[in-house]
Amino acid sequence: MRVALVETDTVWEDPAANREAIRAALPEADVAVFPELAFSGFTMRPEPDPLAEPFLRDLAAERHAGLVCGYTGPGPRNLAVAVSPAGKVLARYAKLHPFSYAGEERVYLPGNDLPLFEIHGACAAMLICYDLRFPEPFREAALRGALVFFVIANWPARRVDHWRALLRARAIENQAFMIGVNRIGRDPNEEYVSSSLAVGPKGERIGEGAGTIEIDPAQAAEWRKEFPALDDVRRDRYGLPAPEKTRAT
Repeated sequence: MRVALVETDTVWEDPAANREAIRAALPEADVAVFPELAFSGFTMRPEPDPLAEPFLRDLAAERHAGLVCGYTGPGPRNLAVAVSPAGKVLARYAKLHPFSYAGEERVYLPGNDLPLFEIHGACAAMLICYDLRFPEPFREAALRGALVFFVIANWPARRVDHWRALLRARAIENQAFMIGVNRIGRDPNEEYVSSSLAVGPKGERIGEGAGTIEIDPAQAAEWRKEFPALDDVRRDRYGLPAPEKTRAT
């Protein structure tokens, strides 16, 4: 699966300009991943964007590419959407953990579920920025079968070392691919640097910055069989049944 990590310099609170930038930046790929709130920037004056999702559906169908992208949805909520190459919405995810340090919880409603979806034959999940600091939803999604995680962000330059370290940690502990896509440029509050990162299921870096990479989700499944650490997770804590053992007991 060819995955494009697309870093955009989001124009502050200007959805029309950002739609044009997203269209221009979209490369050839099986799946292209754009940052959090890619139509507005990380604003605390959210306006639900009714044009964002139709635009993404049309663009996916036009370019025959799957898309993962963030936008402001009803509520308002900080949303990520996954769209198939045919322009069908595969899943919508609302950020579980609004960033209280910036007052996000005062203006965006939190999500309450973590949908999985299949894209190019791979079971996947989406999370957003500050969610990366909370390992629990990643572990739950991995136990439910997710092999690929798309993490979209507006993660500021002054804490970018945390971003890189946490992406590797989430990949290692869940034996999964982590595709982390961050914005670049500036907004009225923060500076952002090229720091998108793709990490393999053993914690290996397979792509840094903007660009297109190749991943094989089957490698994550194979690693889980070879080194079945997830079999030892207390699944009852997640309301899930015990696994079938993948090794002799």
